[in-house]
Amino acid sequence: MKTIEGGLAGTRLSCFFCATARAPDLGTQCLACGGSLAAVVDPAAPFPLSVAGFWDYAPVLPVGDARVSLGEGSTALLKLDRLMPGDEVYVKAEWMGPTGSFKDRGSAVAVSAARALGAVGVICASTGNNAASVSAYAARAGLPCVVALPKGTPANKIIQAKAHGAIVLEVEGTFSDAYACANRIQAASPGWANLTSTYLNPYMTAAHATIFYECEAELGEVGTIVVPIGAGPMLDGILQGARLMRDQGLIETLPVPVGVQGEGCAPIAEAFSRGLDHVEEWAPPVTGMPGSINDPLRGYAADGTRTLAIIRAAGGHAVAVSDDEIRRAMLDLGRSEGIAAEPASVTPLAALRRLDHLPRPVVLVVSGHALKDGAAQAAAGAPSLDIDADADPQAVTQAALGHFSQKLRA
Repeated sequence: MKTIEGGLAGTRLSCFFCATARAPDLGTQCLACGGSLAAVVDPAAPFPLSVAGFWDYAPVLPVGDARVSLGEGSTALLKLDRLMPGDEVYVKAEWMGPTGSFKDRGSAVAVSAARALGAVGVICASTGNNAASVSAYAARAGLPCVVALPKGTPANKIIQAKAHGAIVLEVEGTFSDAYACANRIQAASPGWANLTSTYLNPYMTAAHATIFYECEAELGEVGTIVVPIGAGPMLDGILQGARLMRDQGLIETLPVPVGVQGEGCAPIAEAFSRGLDHVEEWAPPVTGMPGSINDPLRGYAADGTRTLAIIRAAGGHAVAVSDDEIRRAMLDLGRSEGIAAEPASVTPLAALRRLDHLPRPVVLVVSGHALKDGAAQAAAGAPSLDIDADADPQAVTQAALGHFSQKLRA
């Protein structure tokens, strides 16, 4: 294993729990206490004030000169004018990433870091989106890739990973079982980088700061940011970015973070509602629609505790939403705003409807496209119009108008 010249100058790995620091490497844990790590850039690094694209933020990201890109970042920020007229509520369109989800930001930075640190291959556990993304960036970097997914992962996500040339392992059980499988393989494979998007890869977590940077640049301020969470590294990365901007005097206050889970697997939201300062593994069966965030944290509950601490420190909230609330949010975003998203990705809208008096502007991070899990779409079972192609044109348009009115009333 050979580190590329330049490596990751200006970056340190720091333990979230005990603050022990070391030079960047491919390790996944603190050597002193076993805790999870953060990739910390030089706090004096100049924040880029003139930005045209994702990689203009490189001075404040844990990357070197070996950058792997598929055109990630710079996703649209869309105001919900029809669904919430007169309110300052926006959607960050992370489904516009190269592989259709927010994971592409993390993969771009983590694969770039892996290459700079001399990795010979990459491996990850995933509920689907991370596998699709990591495999694409590994292919772009010329690195072999292995992905472990729980059986029952939506076929479209598996197809993406296979299309990118990854070795795909379908593991019996939940995401936690895939997580353990990937860890065993990586531990026995020197020089392989683990890009599982829990807190195992600090470079991946840090990349999500760019979501906040882009929102702040466009809005001037962000009052609240609402994020789907499994273990929670996207929320953590967003807050890392906000703290860096605050520490450099570029903003005055942090946004209020809201982490959202599904009721069928909600270890972090459960701990928050009970007033606990630690998160326990999810003991009940894992159920519910938002499969890509259904993470029982079995064997790594400390990841949830880290996210819980971040939410509490920033005066935020952790919320669990029901399948019915998710279906309603899917239908409303699709019919009113033209935004078709997978179930986990609409949980921020469902959560917003539960919470009053959140600071504005509010940004909802919609993290993955509907086509990632087409079978789960709430509107998928709606009947098609049965009209002959040579029917009277006015009959066709009248039928369409009637159908449209019915959808809005549904």
